[in-house]
Amino acid sequence: MHPIQKYECENRLYVYKLINKLKCELAMSPQERAMKCGWTVFIITCLIPVNVLATSLRLSGDIDLLVLDGKKVSSSLLRGAESIELENGVHQVVFRVEKNMEPGNHESRLFISVPLIATFDTQRISQVNFNLPPIDTQKAAEAFNATPHLALLDGNATPIPVKLDILEISANGKIIDYERETEHYNKAGKYASLPKFATMMADDSTLLSGVSELDSPQTQSQTLTEQRLRFWYQQADPQTRDRFMQWIKQQPPS
Repeated sequence: MHPIQKYECENRLYVYKLINKLKCELAMSPQERAMKCGWTVFIITCLIPVNVLATSLRLSGDIDLLVLDGKKVSSSLLRGAESIELENGVHQVVFRVEKNMEPGNHESRLFISVPLIATFDTQRISQVNFNLPPIDTQKAAEAFNATPHLALLDGNATPIPVKLDILEISANGKIIDYERETEHYNKAGKYASLPKFATMMADDSTLLSGVSELDSPQTQSQTLTEQRLRFWYQQADPQTRDRFMQWIKQQPPS
């Protein structure tokens, strides 16, 4: 499950549990309800910041979102979606502008921009909207690719400070790994770089080093998957390891 979907499901689960709790309390005597009232108010109070401290990133039809906070965005996940819910804080997106133009002969032509990378802070902001300049002619399209510019607006149409840059692609192949290109950009310390997303990916050679051989022969993909799990488990702090082990115990047998 994608982290965004997991975040929304957890919120719904909390609310569902709270509703069931309130139903049980309605069947209690007035004295019992008075004793538990304080706890109910406390739970509701804890739930409120979860919803308030979220930012809705509005997905314009002219924006092709490629990477969000260092991770590739699944096109199937976004199909038909109007927005993505983000936690308040600093975020980074990689995207392309895809816009239909109508030249003088009235034949529609699709403009696809160079990949762009933007960094912005959503602290105390509930909504982020892309605001593009007019790109309806070939000249305007060429000018945009040469010096890209756009605005991010909050729900009140107030500009949000943003660092915008071109994501230069180092790979020569037809298939572009935007996640890896974003990592390289962040490591280079460029204008819109975010250091915290510079080390999210690790080369397989790094994952394989220092890991003991497996007891039984497996396929290469199975071996690499297990070695990755071992590597990240060893990097985690004790609390994270405990949470991971509890999660494993809750999974149904395969």
